[in-house]
Amino acid sequence: MKTTWELKSNKEINQIRKRAEKQLPIVTDNEELEYTASFFKVFADETRLKIISLLWIDDMCMCEIVEALNGANSTISHHLKIMEKVKVIISNREGKFTIYSINKEKISPLISYLKQSDKALY
Repeated sequence: MKTTWELKSNKEINQIRKRAEKQLPIVTDNEELEYTASFFKVFADETRLKIISLLWIDDMCMCEIVEALNGANSTISHHLKIMEKVKVIISNREGKFTIYSINKEKISPLISYLKQSDKALY
């Protein structure tokens, strides 16, 4: 058992980097990496998580989301645009309303984390 940390050699570090790139090739594609970071940023905001929870249950227009969250139109609109950019939500125009729905296929793998109410994740 190690009692002190031993720094890895440059050779070992390069081997780790190559293995990481092989197992997670996204790290070598800057455009895809930027998109993926933007996708995960959606889940790093409390208001956006609340919007996800609402849309997980049912489609809603922006005025309904504003009412449900007791928020400002401009704030909710800002969050919806961020979420739409990475296709977490989808918008459809119906008459004078824009209806938002969650892209369940895209976020289903992550929804189980949102369903957990205990703090075992930290």
